[in-house]
Amino acid sequence: MKKCAFILAAAVFAAGVYGAGLAIEIDGRPYKIKFSGEKGLKFFYPQKGDARPYYLEFRDTAELPLGWTEYSVSFVPDKTGWVTFGLSNSGNTKKGMDDWVEYDKLEIENGKLRNPSFEFMSTKGDLFAWRYYTKRTEKLDKKDAPDGKNYVAVLRDKPIRQGMYVTAGKPVTIKFLARSGGMTPQEKEEPFFSDQNAPQAK
Repeated sequence: MKKCAFILAAAVFAAGVYGAGLAIEIDGRPYKIKFSGEKGLKFFYPQKGDARPYYLEFRDTAELPLGWTEYSVSFVPDKTGWVTFGLSNSGNTKKGMDDWVEYDKLEIENGKLRNPSFEFMSTKGDLFAWRYYTKRTEKLDKKDAPDGKNYVAVLRDKPIRQGMYVTAGKPVTIKFLARSGGMTPQEKEEPFFSDQNAPQAK
């Protein structure tokens, strides 16, 4: 019995369950939108000075499971306008390795996002409506996508972002699926910026 438990633990470690946690950023600085009523994951205001009230991050540093798991966060904006919504992770856990977190099936109440399940591509071959910084973000035509055929994988320094429209006083709730994406050796990459303004491919 002990031998079986050891083998299982070794397999889980090799698969990358001991890795980064998830992180969700809500940036209201452009429209000076403040937040209240935060619920869900642990949250904090990582900015300092005048920017502090306008930047909110939900973060969970706990090791993510290998299977897709549902999470939710919510907040109340004090103004109507655009915030920047971002998917990230809590940071690499091993030097020289990229520690991935994968996301899919965003569902937003009282907020508007385009392409929330990453199914649509632009005419330039990028994920439609999203801004990101590495081609390795895209996970296309995967058999294990929980919603449709695509999902995304992110790093702390390579998040994926989009503008989200919110309304003053209306609680915004964001439900999503996430899991550990495991670790891969860090790669040197050419600078890359997806074109979220390119038209959607038909």
